[in-house]
Amino acid sequence: MLNYVLIKGAGDLASGVALTLVKAGFLVVMTEVPQPTCVRRKVSFAEAVYEGEITIEGIRGRLVGDFGEAQEIACSGEIAVLVDPDGETLRKHPPLIYIDAAMTKKNTGTSIKDAGIVIALGPGFKAGVDVHAVIETKRGRHIGQPLYQGTALPNTGIPGEIKGYTVERVLRAPTEGIFTAVMKIGDQVNQGDIVGYVDGQPVLATINGIVRGLLKSGLKVGKGAKLGDIHPEVNRDIIYAVTDRAQAVGKGVLEAISSLQQKGVPDTHRLNQLIYQKLQEELDQEKPSILYTLVEFPSDWKLRSGSHLLVLSEGFAYGTLGFSSLDHQMIARAKRLLSKSDPTTGIVQVQLNEKGKMIKVLEEAFFPQKKLVVFGAGHVAVPLVEMASILGYQTVVVDDRQELVSKERFPRADKLICAPFDEVLQDVEFNEQINRMTSVVIVTRGHQYDLLCLKYMIGTNARYIGMIGSRRKVKECFSALLKEGVSRESLKKVAAPIGLDLGGQKPEEIALSILAQMVALEYGGSCQPLHQIYSNDMLNEW
Repeated sequence: MLNYVLIKGAGDLASGVALTLVKAGFLVVMTEVPQPTCVRRKVSFAEAVYEGEITIEGIRGRLVGDFGEAQEIACSGEIAVLVDPDGETLRKHPPLIYIDAAMTKKNTGTSIKDAGIVIALGPGFKAGVDVHAVIETKRGRHIGQPLYQGTALPNTGIPGEIKGYTVERVLRAPTEGIFTAVMKIGDQVNQGDIVGYVDGQPVLATINGIVRGLLKSGLKVGKGAKLGDIHPEVNRDIIYAVTDRAQAVGKGVLEAISSLQQKGVPDTHRLNQLIYQKLQEELDQEKPSILYTLVEFPSDWKLRSGSHLLVLSEGFAYGTLGFSSLDHQMIARAKRLLSKSDPTTGIVQVQLNEKGKMIKVLEEAFFPQKKLVVFGAGHVAVPLVEMASILGYQTVVVDDRQELVSKERFPRADKLICAPFDEVLQDVEFNEQINRMTSVVIVTRGHQYDLLCLKYMIGTNARYIGMIGSRRKVKECFSALLKEGVSRESLKKVAAPIGLDLGGQKPEEIALSILAQMVALEYGGSCQPLHQIYSNDMLNEW
């Protein structure tokens, strides 16, 4: 289960929940229908479906096209909104926490097995059966209360009283048809003013005040459907204010998550099994990942020893160490380690509050073996493969000349491929094995082959791509690729001419300069002589 919260629905109550969770450190993705019918659009992340994005209380919600983009947005501290009326996100990317906030007043298919923790807002769900917890949404002293058994109270359908007004505040459709707005949210109205039309019939303001919420113009509505609401106080700040009701429900969700985690939900054993399976999948695909295990914490903290958090190379995370702030710190740390390809193992001490209490987490890095793919089996490739093998690289040599691609010539090579370059480059399985642990060196026998290899490799996730050649040859290659639509940013990642300036011209010396550049990139080296870096400090010490 991915370490994120998936919220079904992005109306004003759902948005209040999302704000509460994001501020508490959770990663949040929301799903909506193609044409949301929210009225409180200024405080509903559903508005992102129409406008592309919306900011509420300093938190931006953005419409995204797929789950990969949603994860990136959520990891940045914003809220991702996906149009997903059929629930594909839930099926394909099961979350750690799932919240049904669609407010449909009935269960339309939500199951307690949908995620590690499943919570629903309002009536229509049975806590302990359909979901782990139900949050009370009816106004009154119990609003926001988490229920772990039974159902929420049915809503009365009567709006909350403001300045003595209840049902009078609500604008409803006089007939079935297409709603066309005349006024907009924030406009001041008087009783009897026309706010909009439904199939030519006017929608009239029933009280004086300010339009606090209004349905998106152009939507089809049924007779009696809610079209908007008027607030009797003429204060534009009101339209941007999250209601007390939404805040209470959000706090109730946060309380339910904490309480359920303390009760052992989700089941640590089951969750850890899923994490081990995912870790093995990543290793099978030669993808790096970092595994965190909770090993020590204060006795008065209700955490579970042995809880795991697995952070993948894409930045996604599975599982939880017990609460969001700890997860967030470890995910950020893992991303730094993964970006440097710097395997590490050890105990990490984390201070999570001002009292100085420490938590100990075991950090384990799982990295596939470094790989070097060499296109070309000429005179530079021989010492390059030999030296790379000594440095721990798994080496692959590709060339179409059978007399050169042999074990006698490359005794340390792990794999030899004798085939036309274009055939190898178009092989899907071959390209899937080019990842962030792969370095690519292009040293073929001809300009046309170098260009062909670079064209294909530049679109991969290879950590290092280098191409041999003079400045003139490199310039010609780059110009040709630019004409084919390759971006300048992509070309900037290519080390060409390849290697560091060591001054040597022999094949072994060129190979050494290439490997030196690869190692410097891997560890963030400056490529400067150490005596120049430290000479001033050393002289000052004498």
